[in-house]
Amino acid sequence: MTKKAVILGANGFAGKEFAQQLLEDDYTVTSISRTGEPVGNDSWHSKVDWKIGNALSKGFWTQYLKDADVVIDTIGEWHEDPNENLTFEKVNYESALNIADAAEENNVPVFVYFSVDDIPNANKRYIQTKRDAEDDLKKRNFRSVILRPATMVSDEEAVDSNEPHRSLPVSMVVLAALDAVDNAKENVTLGVEDIDQ
Repeated sequence: MTKKAVILGANGFAGKEFAQQLLEDDYTVTSISRTGEPVGNDSWHSKVDWKIGNALSKGFWTQYLKDADVVIDTIGEWHEDPNENLTFEKVNYESALNIADAAEENNVPVFVYFSVDDIPNANKRYIQTKRDAEDDLKKRNFRSVILRPATMVSDEEAVDSNEPHRSLPVSMVVLAALDAVDNAKENVTLGVEDIDQ
């Protein structure tokens, strides 16, 4: 039986990597984002069910999580734009809780959340809003897979390194997440060292 994945932001850097890998794994993939289908004509675009929705507020988009086997939250804000009401608290924390509420309402069994490593010199509120979201997700009625990469790069940009807060290829992060989706039996948090094995 085909499984269904819902990605919040499959047109973003990490989201599109998830979409392509899940399609290869014979999932049906639905993307929810503020812009819908991305520009371009990549062959995999036609295989994704592109939906418009804004996780910064609750609304009609929550219906798209019906019958999903996994929901993947790739939403994150590294630089705030208070003039647009895009604060760390709104984007990194409140949107995660909105998605989690929708996942619970639709009985989604697994929730993947993109958090962040404890990067030195990073904005403390940025990291704290991610940690606050993690704490909430771990108490929900689904199994959580929390990812804590430092930074992610394309496979072409990847550099072999043993630095504690090293960049990781986005494909490596996605494959580690999907392995945990398939094989972990309880909540799991994957840091840089867990991902880069």
